[in-house]
Amino acid sequence: MKVYSPSQTSTWFRCPMMRALRKEGWIPRYGQRKDWAAVLGQAFGAGVGAYNSLRQEHEAQGTPMPERASEVRASFIEVAVGVALGVKQQRVREMVDMGLVVDEDGDAYIKVLDQRIKRAVTCYVLTDPIPDTWKIVGIEASLGEGAGNARPDLVVRDEMGLAVVDYKSKLTLKAEYRHKTIQEYANGHQFLHYAYFGREYYKEPIERYYIGLAVLEPRWAFELIPFPVHDETLKVWYQGASTAWAMMEREDTGEQVPWLSDRHSDQFGQCPYYAACFIHHYDENLMRQNYILTERVTEAA
Repeated sequence: MKVYSPSQTSTWFRCPMMRALRKEGWIPRYGQRKDWAAVLGQAFGAGVGAYNSLRQEHEAQGTPMPERASEVRASFIEVAVGVALGVKQQRVREMVDMGLVVDEDGDAYIKVLDQRIKRAVTCYVLTDPIPDTWKIVGIEASLGEGAGNARPDLVVRDEMGLAVVDYKSKLTLKAEYRHKTIQEYANGHQFLHYAYFGREYYKEPIERYYIGLAVLEPRWAFELIPFPVHDETLKVWYQGASTAWAMMEREDTGEQVPWLSDRHSDQFGQCPYYAACFIHHYDENLMRQNYILTERVTEAA
């Protein structure tokens, strides 16, 4: 049985037809705020990953890290920010080269991306929320060929054992939405996927994961929010995920037609593929009014 990545599987759970259109290479022609927010999140994650790599090198050499908020961390900040800005530039260039239409709102967002990225990565490096007593085991490291290209942001060894940390970033987050946001992430497919296959890869239990929730504005804030992982939960999760992966594979081989979800909107608004399904009815010539056809996606990602 083929195992699919957490992102592909989550998209399939949302709507198999959405996943099918994405795999064919169709993307919305008009950039949306969430697209630019995704670039911000990707850049921030890359910068944090670069810093974690520097920290892991120090751990391997047995040399202590400079104190938090010290000037000695300037070199770490420079490296991490450089990586983050490089990822941002690459992603924006790719999106523009594909022909994505950037409106005034998107253009304004892009213009302040550098400033936001620099500030977020700098704040993370200066405060480093990962306790000194924890050891870094893996940074965006693959959990093996049979894990569906799963690469958790961070695998650590805390005071109780092996654990997964996955970063989630929000530009802003009002206090009244904090609990709701955390619950949306809690026990999601992605985290259970990491825990299940992390156990297999590292040959030891993973009994908890952490959501690393970063809020960038108006003031920097970061929380490490722990969640337990129960054996029975992982057993039930794997049974259901296996059923989903079998259906996804049958769709990819043409043995099964992807079905339509009955949810055509979410917290971001109307589904980006609504026009493809209900206005253009999958007519490629008509779809080009609202979509760009890029290269077909052939690998799990």
